This record gives sequence, structure tokens and C-alpha cells, in this order.
Amino acid sequence: MSVILHGSPLSPFTRKVTLVAMEKSIAIEGKDINPYQPPEYFAEISPLRHIPVLEDGDFILNDSSAISAYIDRAYTSLKEPLLPIESKAHGYVIWIEEYADTALFSDISEGVFHPIFINQLLGKPIDSEKVQETVTNILPERLKYLENEISGKAFFSEDRITLADVSVYAQLANLDIAGHLPQQDTYPGLMQHYFSMKERKTSKVLQAQEAQYLDFMMSQLKPS
Repeated sequence: MSVILHGSPLSPFTRKVTLVAMEKSIAIEGKDINPYQPPEYFAEISPLRHIPVLEDGDFILNDSSAISAYIDRAYTSLKEPLLPIESKAHGYVIWIEEYADTALFSDISEGVFHPIFINQLLGKPIDSEKVQETVTNILPERLKYLENEISGKAFFSEDRITLADVSVYAQLANLDIAGHLPQQDTYPGLMQHYFSMKERKTSKVLQAQEAQYLDFMMSQLKPS
């Protein structure tokens, strides 16, 4: 039976899980769900009405962190684990993932992505003031922390790709799509890390799929 991922291509959490599966060489079938207008069956598989949701045979699992950990553990024979075995490295990677999933997601989603793309899809004007406030006064604190953590390193932990790297990239990609990626001279380590992750074979494949989806969504824009 195939592994199915219910989600939305531009959701950073769907992106994270998809990249985890791709990095582990696991074939998954994506099923698109609009989280703002979900199908009736969605409540049966997602009690919190959140995406993504994984179906692996008769096993259903919610939450991108739980799904990523499950994939990493269930498919241990495929490549190196994305969650380190060593205790301190393991804890650190989970922390960076949490930081990306909460602090970064909240600011990027509510302060940049939604005011630009979701507003347009709903027929509302872009909230440029909110975007500028977020980019200028809110995001720098989040980004400075990550810059300090990645400075002098190619990856966040163990000198190899882990769930921390995938999680940070998955969030920053929406800033890139929105045209508000941070300046490289201000965050040299973080931006080098981002562009390195963007050049991975898995990321390139996913970028092409997301670009097609974004083009379709933008063609459905309601007049404001």
C-alpha cells in the first residue's frame, strides 16, 4: 500500500514532511487539501483540522513533527537518520525544529505569506504595511538567533543534513516565494545554508511542483 500525505503544497509543514520522505528515498502520494475549506472526511483523520496528515496503510498520523519522526524511525534502513542518535545532538535538532515550526512559522505565515497570497486569493488587497512591519521589526530577532546557531557550519548538527536543516528551510522557502528572503550580507551563514538546501536534488524536484501549484492558485485570484 502507498504512503499518502494529505496536505497543501505551499504549507511549510507539508513541505517539511515531503522533503523528509524524499531525503529518505520514500515514495509518497500527495493529496491536496485546502485547509480553509477542507473536505468533509478531513475531521475523521485530523482531529485538530491541521495539515499534514499521513496514511501509511491503516496507520494514520497527524502533526509534521510526529510524522517526520515516524518516517525517520520506520524506514531506518534507508539512508542516515534525520534525527541523530547521540542524545545532545538529538535534543538540539528537535529544538531547532520546534523553533522553526513555532517562532518562524508564526511570523512568516501571519506577517508575510498570508497578507500577500491568502489576501489575494480571498479577493483582498495585499497588506503591505503588515508585511513591512514583520520584515523590518519582527523577523530580525528570529533570524539573528538562527544566524548565530548556523554561523561557521554547513549544517545545524553533526555536519550533515538533519531534521533541523529541513525544518528551517521549509519555513524560509515561503519567504522566498513571497519575495522577502533576508539579505545575505545581514545573515550570511543562514542564507548560505538556505541556498545550499535549495540546491539539493530533493528540494529542486519539490520546487518545480510547488511552482506549478502556485501558478495555478494565482490564476484563480479573485478581483480585489
